[in-house]
Amino acid sequence: MLFTSTVFIFLFLPSLLILYYLPILRKSVKYQNIILLIFSLCFYAWGEPIFVFLLLFSILLNYLLTLLMVKVNKKKLLLSIIITLDILFLFVFKYSTFIVSTTLGIFGKTSNFNIALPLGISFFTFQIMSYVFGKR
Repeated sequence: MLFTSTVFIFLFLPSLLILYYLPILRKSVKYQNIILLIFSLCFYAWGEPIFVFLLLFSILLNYLLTLLMVKVNKKKLLLSIIITLDILFLFVFKYSTFIVSTTLGIFGKTSNFNIALPLGISFFTFQIMSYVFGKR
């Protein structure tokens, strides 16, 4: 779904705005955030339905690890682990195909190794990392 598509302009966006600004929900930022999360996931799933589960896994893992980080004494250690996992996540999906094909190319071999690149992976990963940094 593009921002200029008729589905977005006349269905998706008005639905979001109506739900977000309902008088009942305007009193609770928590419910407004839930609405935004649901609509964001639906928007992402429209373009990349396979990778929405990967995105949900990353969100859930970071959320749970951040909750743990807030409660324990070893905040720096857990922060390091979370950030390492996020960078590894980004590395695997964004750079592993390039590194494998380049390494095999040096030795004169070809590779069929290809990991699909999820849409917006860098954006989501760095947004999640900013959430983690904000909670430390």
